[in-house]
Amino acid sequence: MSWPSVPGTPVTTPYVTGNDNPWLSLLNWVADFLGLSFLAPLFQANSLAFNSIKLFLLGSLVETGRRFFRWVYERFDFFQYSITAQFDEGDPVYDWIILFLTEKKIWKRSRRFHVTARSSRRRWGISMGQNGNANHHQSSSFTSAEYVPTYDMAQLFRWNSYWTETRRTLHEYRGGPVYSAPGDHAPGSRKLFLTIYTRSMSALSSFVDDARELYQEVSQPHVIVHTIEQNSPYLHGQIMGNPWLSIKNKARRPISSIILPNGIVQSLVDDAKEFLSMVDWYSTAAIPHRRGYLLHGPPGTGKTSTIYALAGELGLEIYSLSLASGHVDDSFLQRAVSSIPNTAILLIEDIDCAFTSREDEEEEELPAFPGMGVSRTTKSGVTLSGLLNVLDGVGSEEGKLFFATTNYIERLDPALLRPGRIDRKIQYKLSTKEQAEALFLRFYPPSYTLTASEASDSSITSTDSDKTEKSPTSVIIQVSDQETRLKTLASEFSLHFPEHEFSLAELQGYLLSCKKEPEIAVAELKTWVEEERKEKEERTARAEERKIKMKDKKDIKEAAKLQGSLQRLGILGNSSETPFVHVNGISAE
Repeated sequence: MSWPSVPGTPVTTPYVTGNDNPWLSLLNWVADFLGLSFLAPLFQANSLAFNSIKLFLLGSLVETGRRFFRWVYERFDFFQYSITAQFDEGDPVYDWIILFLTEKKIWKRSRRFHVTARSSRRRWGISMGQNGNANHHQSSSFTSAEYVPTYDMAQLFRWNSYWTETRRTLHEYRGGPVYSAPGDHAPGSRKLFLTIYTRSMSALSSFVDDARELYQEVSQPHVIVHTIEQNSPYLHGQIMGNPWLSIKNKARRPISSIILPNGIVQSLVDDAKEFLSMVDWYSTAAIPHRRGYLLHGPPGTGKTSTIYALAGELGLEIYSLSLASGHVDDSFLQRAVSSIPNTAILLIEDIDCAFTSREDEEEEELPAFPGMGVSRTTKSGVTLSGLLNVLDGVGSEEGKLFFATTNYIERLDPALLRPGRIDRKIQYKLSTKEQAEALFLRFYPPSYTLTASEASDSSITSTDSDKTEKSPTSVIIQVSDQETRLKTLASEFSLHFPEHEFSLAELQGYLLSCKKEPEIAVAELKTWVEEERKEKEERTARAEERKIKMKDKKDIKEAAKLQGSLQRLGILGNSSETPFVHVNGISAE
């Protein structure tokens, strides 16, 4: 109802509170009913409190919708448009991806590089040419430095019609990031994230397969050796993860370069190939798919070289571990071995240095080969039971070739040598005449060797070389004559070489001193043998003298200990005179 206006009086508009809104009216009624009428001004339409409540309710609604949308996005495949994979450093797949990014020139957008001098250590870097342009990472080995992209920035590229993005995490160490190159050691673990913008899982599988095939192609001319650095945080237990971070490339060695008698190398290759090809048979027969080899014999006879040549022939990577390190214990050994992929070689060199046989724990000295000095035992954090558990216990791994080398097989515990742990034992001996002849021929190939007679002939005919050119037939005849001459020298060399007295390493050291002079190598062989024999006799005499002194000290110490025990028991009485103990002319009070 409206009141009529009185002429001459001003028209006034009543104060609009906004309570015509039913919700606001309800709030005011509730406040009056509860005796909180003093709060009524807060529910006015234009009040600050009311506007704040509206913003709060709106924000809560938006956040609830966001979380609900995220819940739906994560649980329904229809909304997912990308696949993200994580690769940890130390795992072989990590190296596959890093190589793929380098090979496909994804690094072009990188603005940070880790520059290092070239070495045998693998870093997947790129080389700069003389014009400053970047070349393939496997380019000329004469370049002085490698430029390794850090891949810390996101790299977006096209692969097989898919948009792909990759990013590598940085180190967080002592409060700040550390930029380091792939393959370089740095404190902390690195991760590589790969995102493919597709909903097809097969795309990720295809990408990893392409990276693996490229890795195998690039690594084919080399033998990849994985080791663990002594200052690695993984070794000291500071960081958990894959500890095989030190990776080196070594030139692949032909299996024919290993000089051993009676076809030992070929039988070893055939045995390893058979093992790798019979995975299904082992599974059907319920036999653990693992194979152990022990190569034993004097130092320098070619045990380690055989393993490297075998790895190159089979295309396997080597994981070399030293048990003599004081920081390696049973727990670390188990973790390191479990990180090795299938179809790889686990190599433990000088396994006798880790611990001695339980039957010989009281002995302090190891028997040495004649003239090679005395070897001492060293302590290791790895126990025999821990090693046996890794080889064929509950914590053992399958699908790997295990190789161990030792100079003293008699010092190994019989439990370590039983079948299932060591399946084949191959003995290496000192050089024979046949090995000496084969090594001589390998050292003097006809294409690189010029005998004394050929050198004199070439000096005589050098004046006529400009006038007439040699025909191909004459060149073939000269090469044939040279091969015949070298074979004659090799036979003479082996004739004067004493069997089972020198190792291949010693013989190779001698031939290196006259690598371009085969006649001198044959003529001075007897002199070298006499000098080596004399030097070995001196080393043996010094070792025996040292052995006697150590035994005398031990006897004196035991005698003094016995004497003290007798005095404590009162058997010797309280004599004022101090007796002396005499051992081998040495007196001790």
